[in-house]
Amino acid sequence: MKIGVIGTGAWGAALTAVLSENSNEEIFIYDKNPLKLNYFLNNKTFEVFNWYKFSSNLVVEFNLKTIVENADILLIAVPTKFLYDLIYEIKGYINSDKLIINVAKGFEPKTEKPILEFIKDIFFDLPYEIKLCSILGPGFAKEVINHNLTCVCSVSNELKIAKKVQQLFSNSYFRVYTLTDVIGAEIGTALKNIVAIGSGIVKGLGYGENTKAALITRGLAEIKRFGKFFGAKDSTFLGLTGLGDLVLTCNTDESRNFSAGYEIGIKNDGKTIVLDENRTIEGVVATKTVYDIAIKNNIVMPITFAIYDVLYKGEKPSNLVSVLMERPLKNECL
Repeated sequence: MKIGVIGTGAWGAALTAVLSENSNEEIFIYDKNPLKLNYFLNNKTFEVFNWYKFSSNLVVEFNLKTIVENADILLIAVPTKFLYDLIYEIKGYINSDKLIINVAKGFEPKTEKPILEFIKDIFFDLPYEIKLCSILGPGFAKEVINHNLTCVCSVSNELKIAKKVQQLFSNSYFRVYTLTDVIGAEIGTALKNIVAIGSGIVKGLGYGENTKAALITRGLAEIKRFGKFFGAKDSTFLGLTGLGDLVLTCNTDESRNFSAGYEIGIKNDGKTIVLDENRTIEGVVATKTVYDIAIKNNIVMPITFAIYDVLYKGEKPSNLVSVLMERPLKNECL
């Protein structure tokens, strides 16, 4: 069983470390940036985790075609904004049955589809059996590398596949649960990034823990409302890919989305975040995608709409707090 890892950013590198510690078999790694691969060849580690020495069973591969053709399992660890072109390129190289494991959270920006649905639609006409799974849930790459106890979910429509990935990654510090509510997991892990931007904004504006608690709680209600429209299970949003990921992302500067929101709150302006193409902030892309879907389907998403106005319409965050607070009063459970 040959494993190929595509993408050696922080999360890709962390999961590669888990795989290499769990198995003595060779694991092939590829990144579109050859400088990252050359750094690994020279230092036996990645610059992002230069204190950690990876196992000797990692093999650098500079050719995407080679890694796709030879691997039985492909772990794809790239931001959502790069997935469209990458998946189409991978499709052209597939020559046998594959298990593809995705770790990106969110929606594919061009098609506005959940990630596994997008990949499935691209590969549907291949004459091979392509199994799909995602690893989703609350986890910072740095803590995984440092062996901090972490729990995530192996998410697939097929329980057999979810269990296979669960066995592949589970160890004493990285515990993997199975989950078959794919749409619920994808919605939970995508929309939590939007709420995390909002959580950072209220902190940046100078509000306290009461405000953040209210935002997170009402954000969860909004996520469940969106998920219900697509047939997700309520129980999923109280699990690792829902509440767990939401709590983690909304409460620490380690979260890129929370940090971006905090910066927006401090500046009382969201334009610079949107225009900065050098930063990967999944919640910025997710906000536009979810806004478009909610408008088309008449889904009430006041927090998402407010953050959209800040990011894409130039509204001042300080003005929108009062707009949210002064909405018509209602029952909490609605």
